[in-house]
Amino acid sequence: MQIEQAQQQQTTSDNMPEIIELDQLTEAMKKEQEQIPAIRAARESDDYFAVDPYSLLKEEARLQSLTASALRGKDKIIVPPVLFYNKARTEVVSALHLGKQLCGHAGIIHGGMIATLLDEILGCVAFASLPNNIGFTANLNIDYRQPLKADQWVVLRGHLDRIEGRKAYVQAWIESTDGETRYSEAKSLYIGPKTSE
Repeated sequence: MQIEQAQQQQTTSDNMPEIIELDQLTEAMKKEQEQIPAIRAARESDDYFAVDPYSLLKEEARLQSLTASALRGKDKIIVPPVLFYNKARTEVVSALHLGKQLCGHAGIIHGGMIATLLDEILGCVAFASLPNNIGFTANLNIDYRQPLKADQWVVLRGHLDRIEGRKAYVQAWIESTDGETRYSEAKSLYIGPKTSE
């Protein structure tokens, strides 16, 4: 036990410069995130409110979450997402920096990563409108419009099309920070679980 603790302390002190560097990078990136026009507009608007997308997850669930754990870190998703809902919770806007370790081809974000991000933002919109605020992806259709280059900020937007009982029909897209380029877009159907009466 003491050997393990000593090894852990040594590992921590050996990695201290890297940890400090990562903390400084994360803080700098958070400041960049706040300057993205879509984020500034949402933060300044009375029609939107900020939400920590992982705040409702228990620690165990957070550790098992693909986007909250495995895909986080330097050259991946370094800064936790900032997420804004409109007051009706039918629209959402977010911004992420996508690092160079998320690629399928050199310098191009992997299509599966794009699908994951779209599914996450679609889920944020769908869950807010479904009974018990939970659901499952039943269908996900993605159109990849343009290659998404790594090591840049992107804006994710989603909105609710309609609710039919336990079904939520939603749309989302990933765009450039200036809103000029739409990299991909998706439509999805989420279904809430049946509840026993």
